[in-house]
Amino acid sequence: MASLRRWRQIGQGEFHKWETPGDELEGRWQGPHDGRYGPLGTLETGRGLVTFPLHAALFDRLKRVQEGRDVLIRYTGKQTSKAGRVFKAFEVYVAGDDALLQPDPARHDGESSRAEAADDHC
Repeated sequence: MASLRRWRQIGQGEFHKWETPGDELEGRWQGPHDGRYGPLGTLETGRGLVTFPLHAALFDRLKRVQEGRDVLIRYTGKQTSKAGRVFKAFEVYVAGDDALLQPDPARHDGESSRAEAADDHC
């Protein structure tokens, strides 16, 4: 009987911190997963697997990208929201016209506004 657990090898790949505006990662989106201190994302790049923290603004953009699609992520620096909160801002680019998931029109839970607030710890 096959295990339903999702196994992930540790000690492989690289961890990337978003520190310098202009930092970029390019590769194939492997999806989000839970990390010890919050959500993490993984890209398969030319230099191997790269894992990085999914700050709220970045998670909000990447949750619309289909796994297995090529993406370019650029950290643009810290910004201040209209509410006065500081957050890390990102630009996300996808390759191809059909790389995005269709939004769920039935979902209107204010998730975007909560995403910004959750990033205050940066």
